[in-house]
Amino acid sequence: MKVRSYIWILSTASLGGAFLVGILGWWMFQSTNYLTAQYYEASENSGNSAGEYSDVNDFLEVVREIFVSLEIYPANYEGLFGVTRDKLTEAKKGLNDIASKYAKNYSKSTLEPIKEGLDRLSEAIKNYESLSKKNELIKVNQAEKKLNRAREILYKKMDVLEQASLKFHQNSVEALAQKFREVQNKKESDLVILTITSVLYFSLVVTLAFITYKSFASPIRKLEAAAKASIENHRPFNLKETGPFEVRSVTKRLQGLIFGLESTVKKRTASLQAKTVLLEQEINQRKELETQLVHAQKMEAVGQLASGIAHEINSPSQFANDNILFLKDAVTGFIAKIKGNAEAPDEKELNFLAENAPEAVDQAAEGISRITTIVKSMKNFAYKDAGSEKKPNDLNQAIQSTVVVATNEWKYHAEIKLELQESMPFVPCNIGEINQVVLNLVVNGAHAIRDRFGDKQKGLLTINTKYYEDANCVVISITDNGGGIPLNVQSRIFEPFFTTKEVGVGTGQGLAIAHNVIVKSHQGQIWFESKEGEGTTFFIKLPM
Repeated sequence: MKVRSYIWILSTASLGGAFLVGILGWWMFQSTNYLTAQYYEASENSGNSAGEYSDVNDFLEVVREIFVSLEIYPANYEGLFGVTRDKLTEAKKGLNDIASKYAKNYSKSTLEPIKEGLDRLSEAIKNYESLSKKNELIKVNQAEKKLNRAREILYKKMDVLEQASLKFHQNSVEALAQKFREVQNKKESDLVILTITSVLYFSLVVTLAFITYKSFASPIRKLEAAAKASIENHRPFNLKETGPFEVRSVTKRLQGLIFGLESTVKKRTASLQAKTVLLEQEINQRKELETQLVHAQKMEAVGQLASGIAHEINSPSQFANDNILFLKDAVTGFIAKIKGNAEAPDEKELNFLAENAPEAVDQAAEGISRITTIVKSMKNFAYKDAGSEKKPNDLNQAIQSTVVVATNEWKYHAEIKLELQESMPFVPCNIGEINQVVLNLVVNGAHAIRDRFGDKQKGLLTINTKYYEDANCVVISITDNGGGIPLNVQSRIFEPFFTTKEVGVGTGQGLAIAHNVIVKSHQGQIWFESKEGEGTTFFIKLPM
């Protein structure tokens, strides 16, 4: 069976079950609404019946109060007949209200006799009142008898009305109770039906889920496990074809594909291994070439600075040589004086030699010390780390050596201000490469100052180092107050062979090598801030 057949059967069963549950729910909802409406109608009728029963009882109570007044008060009581007349008026009004509001429940044969009884009672009371005032005892007794007969007749008619009202009220209450029981029974039956339907629908869903798992998920899971075991663990791909047609077809095709791939993978693996060895060799060669390029660029810079360095060495050497020659003459004179030669200097010359010899020694030592500093700085600057390894180095000392090497490049155009943080921790770096980067930036800064001011005045180069403990890094900043970098070339200054200098003056490699050394070799950052006409600051961030 194909997948779409499985899906059609499962979808039909699922949707059919949901449709039946929906129809059943709709039917239950409609029937419940119908019974609820009937219950509300019965409740309204019961409320009306209660009002009707109250009105009838009020009417009967008023009439009974008339009878009670006639019984408990003596005939000669002054206010007796006024009270009875008021109550009669109220009773007639109550009877008229009952007749108008509840005519459908009480026929004329029920209400008309009561109305006539009230009229007779009213007439009997008037006659009784009139005779009572005349003190005609015989006629008063007759009138009293007539009044009692009217009252008895009215009592009977009132009993009929009271029984009818009570019956209507009881029927209404019973109807309301009956509707309430029907609603409760409907709820209970609906709950049972809903429970059974839910169980059946849940069973259908579970059955469909199980069928789906056995038909789709289980074969696909087994296929995935077999493919994973074959590809990752290099086990044979042995799987029985089960499930829908499409899954069986994929299983069969995957078996053929894996068998074909195994031989292809072996061939490709052998080829890749050979190419990996070649690639590793090329990477090592490239790293070596990059190191050699940095060192060659450094040696090129040293060569370009050679005449300046020779001049820097020549001046103190000449100064030291002159003082040494003076000391030679002084020593010769002192020796001749000690031996008593005729050519020995006189007393005045000896005093001159004695006074100036110590100063000559100090000046000669200073010249030799200056030469030693320059040579040591050259040695530190030109040092090449074996294998370009990063080792903990004194960054401040390296910067000082680089500044000395580049003295002839900046001393005629700028003053250098070193703001090197004391107690700077050793920084893991290739110090030879860092020397080259600092040299490039110092020379560039000196040239920028020269291009801006010429020979009119000197600019200022400031070199700052700072260790940030929170970020665990060191930042070197080199600031010049030259002419700044034009905005239109700022995005290109780290490109290889890009330069703004004249042809033959710059190769465009200095900043490109600096970027490569800082970013690629040391996983650091190099950036700059520049404003035309004010100067430029380069920042170098080295991680610890």
